[in-house]
Amino acid sequence: MSKILVIDDDVAVLQLLQIYLETQGFIVFTAKSGRAGLELAWEHMPNLVLLDLVMPIMDGFETYRRLRDIGIDSVIIMSHRQDERSAVKALEMGAEDYLRKPINLDILQAKIQTLFRRKNLYSGDVFSLYNDGHLHIDLDARTVMLDGAPVKLTPTEYRLLSVLMRKVGRVVTHEEIIKDVWGAGKKEGLGSLKLYIHYLRQKLEENPRKPYYVLAEWGIGYRLKEPEEVPAEQAA
Repeated sequence: MSKILVIDDDVAVLQLLQIYLETQGFIVFTAKSGRAGLELAWEHMPNLVLLDLVMPIMDGFETYRRLRDIGIDSVIIMSHRQDERSAVKALEMGAEDYLRKPINLDILQAKIQTLFRRKNLYSGDVFSLYNDGHLHIDLDARTVMLDGAPVKLTPTEYRLLSVLMRKVGRVVTHEEIIKDVWGAGKKEGLGSLKLYIHYLRQKLEENPRKPYYVLAEWGIGYRLKEPEEVPAEQAA
């Protein structure tokens, strides 16, 4: 079952959305602040976050930035704000959509269905577990192991690996990776991507100069090698 996290300081909104989304078959978590939402996001890794923009202490923009740092990339922003600048800023940061309050539940349902359908069509099968006998990746548990030892990745390295993992075996273009890892409004480019590919290879590859797992498709992008492509004698 897909998991949705709702972060909003309005208890009435939390209760309404939890009841409604649970009737739609989702597992729902709720948080009354950005900090509490980040803790739940880290623990449960939801498929989607519905995030209020105007909250005390940590607003929606800051909460969204921190969600991206822990690998959450599907966020719909909710807000009472009517100014276009807030909507544009949220979308430029990489938010999936921007809904104005009060939330129309029929529209919300349509947005969620469209988002899940588009991501499934766009990504094909979504892989969350990788294991070839040497490298073990579990996106749900947020663990990466190499020959039984934990691999410590920075938030950016983890996001990069997650993007490649979700389309394992298929090429992900430079543009897709940069948008998914750093956000559409960021200035990072191909240079930053190559640098973090280098960092990732240093931690995953036996010989980073001759990578086995993180492969380049020159002029196009990168792909993570499928587990079944690993020779049997290496996986033993």
